Order: sequence, then structure tokens, then C-alpha cells
Amino acid sequence: MSAPLIGVAGTVGAPARYGGFETLVEQLARNVAPDKARLVLYCQRSAYPEEAVATPFAGHRRVFVPLRANGSQSMLHDALAMLHAALVARVGTLLVLGYSGAWFLPVVRVLRPGMRVVTNIDGMEWRRDKFGGFAKKVLRGLEWFATRFSHAVIADNAALVTLARDLHDIEPVLIAYGGDHTQVEPVGPAPSPGYWLSIARIEPENNCHLIVEAAAQAGTRLVFVGNWAASSYGRELKKRYANRDRIELLDPVYDVAKLAALRRSAVGYLHGHSVGGTNPSLVEAIYHTRRMLAFDCAFNRSTLDHAGDYFHDAAGLAALMRRGDSGEIANDRLAALQERYRWREIAAAYLRLCRGE
Repeated sequence: MSAPLIGVAGTVGAPARYGGFETLVEQLARNVAPDKARLVLYCQRSAYPEEAVATPFAGHRRVFVPLRANGSQSMLHDALAMLHAALVARVGTLLVLGYSGAWFLPVVRVLRPGMRVVTNIDGMEWRRDKFGGFAKKVLRGLEWFATRFSHAVIADNAALVTLARDLHDIEPVLIAYGGDHTQVEPVGPAPSPGYWLSIARIEPENNCHLIVEAAAQAGTRLVFVGNWAASSYGRELKKRYANRDRIELLDPVYDVAKLAALRRSAVGYLHGHSVGGTNPSLVEAIYHTRRMLAFDCAFNRSTLDHAGDYFHDAAGLAALMRRGDSGEIANDRLAALQERYRWREIAAAYLRLCRGE
């Protein structure tokens, strides 16, 4: 019996070049042997060098789409990938990450009625503050298409499962995000030890303003890695806090080994995300520190199984940052969390669902 053919659409591609879904694609490819399933990975052409076009990744095929996988072109990028998967690659299962192209799922289901569709609905993007009213309506509509025209829906967080169940009257499958790929030998310099570390996209719903204000109030050291130049929100924060003696605002770092160096020297991790299900940076931090301070919301409590400490505002976070034992997670609980977020088991769960098992 030949290995099943699975198309993976909805991201920039593999190896990872952008964010959490791209890391998911890369880890699926690395942890699913081609004799178990043959993956067709849809990638953004402009994100990869010319020689990548004819090169498999981890033994799996890559197909390059001549449109951007993010922003305004994402809806067409994903639709083209789905069309190729259905009619050219003729995959048995289409795994869709996110719902930019969900409007095209009814067409795909008509063109290939026997093809199984599995969609990861991400973190309910319409809840993010960065989107205006019209964009939120479009995103809610796309989410509806994803939940109505997929054979199975994945949610990466138990709190997100509850939300999707209540909003869409469906029963999503809970499959988390992994973090053990960050356990690599650190490379490069890092600030002298003793700082709190935060890594995030600089967006209001990630409460970046709250974190830097808390560090200023507490007088403790903070190293914050993020895309400060990408928005007026980030530029204003950097202008306001970049010259503070104990606050260091770094540009994005995507190299896992360089991030490992930053993580190794930190006393603990600060996580301000308030939406988005299971956030990759929080899961990854579990493998590098036992001190976790997270914004108090259902998603973060679910991810950490209520371990660590939680904050609502800058004053509360500042008080926690000054405490010598704040956020400490007992060794047995930390080991249990690390077991929950290993890519080998996560890839196996994806494979079972794609097979309809």
C-alpha cells in the first residue's frame, strides 16, 4: 500500500521563513517520513532562492506559488495552492493552515468530492485589535467557510476548542504546537545574564506596551525581541523606551541558535499575548526557563496548565518582576509541559487526522 499523499497549503512554506505555521510545516516535514506519508508543501516563490525550486525538503515535494502568502495576496495564494493540490497533485488529503483561502473550499469540494479537507483555524484572527471593522467581518466570514467546508477542524488550544464549539457548533480536534526544535546549541553573543526576556510581534494585543512599562516601573532588566519598525505602535514604543538604561529592544531574531543564546542568559520569560490560541513563543520558552510570567487569559492558562504567574496590568507585572521567585514552575510540572509540546507526537497526531483515523 502506497503512502498517502497530503497537500499542505496556507503558509510561506518550508524551511520556516516567517512564523508559527511555517515552523509547523517544517516540523511536519522533518517528523513525517516519506514512507509514512508524502507531503506536497506549497511555498511562496519569492521567499526562496532559485535553486530551491527543484529541491525537495526533508524528502517531500515543494510546489512554489507566484504570489505572497501573507497580506492582501494571501487569499489568492492559498486558492491557487488548493487548486493545484486538487487537480494537479491530486492529493488524498488537503491540510490547510489558517483560513485566508477558505472562501475557495466549496469550489475545491466540488472539483474533488473525494478529497479530505483538514483545516487549522489558527487563533480566530478576527479577534485581533490590529484589524479594522471591515477586515474583522471578512475574517469571520472566512472562518465560517473553514468550519463549514472542512471534514475536520484543528484548534491548538483547549480554550480555543471551547470558543470554536460555542461559535460554530463544531467539535474541533485539539492538536498543540511544538517547541522542542529550539533545543539547539546556542550560537553568538547575548547580554550579560540576569534579564527578563520577551519575544513577540509588536502588536497591541500582545501587550508590548504593558511589558516595557512594567520593566520601567520595576527597574529590572528587560530584553525584548520584536519587529519594532513594522508599525507606528512599535516605533512609538521604541522611541519612548529605547534609551532606558535597563531596557534593551532588539530587532527580530529568527535564527534558532541565536535565540537559544538569548534564552540561556535570561532569568525568565514574559508573555503578553492575549489572543491567538497557543502562541509559539510561549511553548518554546518552556524548554529554556522554569520562570514564566504570562498575561492572564484563557489561552495562556491553558497552554501552561495554570503553571507560572499571571498579570493583568503593568503594576501587577512590575511587582512580579521584582519578586525573586515569581513564575517558578516545579520540575515535575515543567517536565509534563515539555512532554505535551514535542513535535514527534504532534506530527503523528496530524498524520492520524489527515488519514481519517
